[in-house]
Amino acid sequence: MNFSTENKIAVRVSQLFKSYKNGTQATRGIDFAARRGESVAILGANGAGKTTFLRQLTTELKPTSGAIEIFGIDAIANPNKAKLSMGVTPQEAGVFETLTVREHLELFGKLKGLNKSQARTETGEILNDLELTENAKKQVGELSGGQRRRILIGLALLGKPPLLILDEPTTGLDPNARRTVWLLLKQIIASGVTVIFSTHYLEEAEQLSSRIAFIDGGKIVKSGTLEELRATIPNKYRLNYLNGNERIALPHIKFFADFAAAQQFIYAKKISEYQLATTSLEDVYFSIVGKSLSDTGESEK
Repeated sequence: MNFSTENKIAVRVSQLFKSYKNGTQATRGIDFAARRGESVAILGANGAGKTTFLRQLTTELKPTSGAIEIFGIDAIANPNKAKLSMGVTPQEAGVFETLTVREHLELFGKLKGLNKSQARTETGEILNDLELTENAKKQVGELSGGQRRRILIGLALLGKPPLLILDEPTTGLDPNARRTVWLLLKQIIASGVTVIFSTHYLEEAEQLSSRIAFIDGGKIVKSGTLEELRATIPNKYRLNYLNGNERIALPHIKFFADFAAAQQFIYAKKISEYQLATTSLEDVYFSIVGKSLSDTGESEK
């Protein structure tokens, strides 16, 4: 397939299919593009195809058919060349447990083509940015799961690649560590790096992405900015409320097109306990996909 040579496009995907011998279709005709400097969040329930899609972008998984272009490079025909421009954090990955944190990062820096001085300098920067400096001399095997996750993020940043592909980057992190990673990623995005990431955290998608893509059943069913996605549904406000003397029952949920209609309903029903807010990203997802992000499906390949 002939791709456009437009230099503003970092990643372009066309009609991406992945089928397995058991008949499972993990991705089913995905069309996708990310501009240089754009941050795109991939949202979907378990089994929707997020990880399969990202693994094809990183060349880890070869598609059954379709085309992938990374900065003008055919990533299917030239995977090693395409990977030179990427930093990747997979959903799961092993680490060298007997190396110290610093040794681990410096080793991978050299594997990415940095000289000894560059690897040492970048390692120091990453340790500081990810608040791992105090753990620099500890063996990786002594660290918590959240600290190991931050090491995997750090490995993706080594060499300052122009494209980051991150699969659930902050899974397992406590709230403080997650916000540390968010702050760092915001700075990286502001510098012009293209970031494509999957997440289950709606606030993470809202905080970090310039565009959001919903994936379901191996297809990207909708994408756009948060404002564009919210504009696709008629109801702009969600009311959570309790009736009368209800205290234990789950709150009722009702949607309204405008604030005045919600207020009128509250006054008419004499509701004293309620929460009124603009519709959330999950409300938008449910409206478009027809199910909640917390719904589970078959495990992704």
